[in-house]
Amino acid sequence: MNHNDSSHVIDLAVLDMAGTTIADNGTVERSVDEALFLAGLDAITPETLRPLRGMAKTDMFNRLAPDPRKAAEAHRHFIDLMLKAVLNGELTAKSGAETVLAGLRERGIKVCLMTGFDVAVQDALLETLGWRGLVDLTVAQSGTLRGRPYPDLILTAVVELGIDAVQRVLVAGDTVNDLLAGTRAGAGRVIGVLGGAHDRARLQAAPHTAIADDLEEVLLHLA
Repeated sequence: MNHNDSSHVIDLAVLDMAGTTIADNGTVERSVDEALFLAGLDAITPETLRPLRGMAKTDMFNRLAPDPRKAAEAHRHFIDLMLKAVLNGELTAKSGAETVLAGLRERGIKVCLMTGFDVAVQDALLETLGWRGLVDLTVAQSGTLRGRPYPDLILTAVVELGIDAVQRVLVAGDTVNDLLAGTRAGAGRVIGVLGGAHDRARLQAAPHTAIADDLEEVLLHLA
């Protein structure tokens, strides 16, 4: 278990998107399979994909395809497939997600959404769901900014939103990679959220301060 510094109030909540605030409804796995097929690569099992969930998709495809050119091609196909899925309404808000986003901001807590998706997919999701006004910042891997399990996305939010101490940050996500990133960033609260890509056993085996049965339970870990 990671230390739980309950003496600090929370000034910033960094929440994962797909699997945590957004239900991907199987779209990610289907799109990965199709992207690999379109790039002429072998299919993979769900067991191979599961540990890679939550990480930046460029890193994920580099793991799945030994040839960097094929990995890049598969990633391009994946972006196209995910953009179509978003525009078709295949990804939906998780139950209680908008209540939680509003509840955090009502408490004076800044909200950042982080994702392993490409920025274009993230932007399309925000537009489709009408969430731009509900959050203070969104972050995704780009340029020198590494995706999870590295702490870059969370630390970027700390800097850009002017947070005084990383102990005043809450990180919540549905994958081990979310919990690793939160822990590596030094967040005061690192919460695994059930109902997404990883089950309780996987999340409990990763560093965390709490496991929440659903997203709405995250609000209980602010005090």
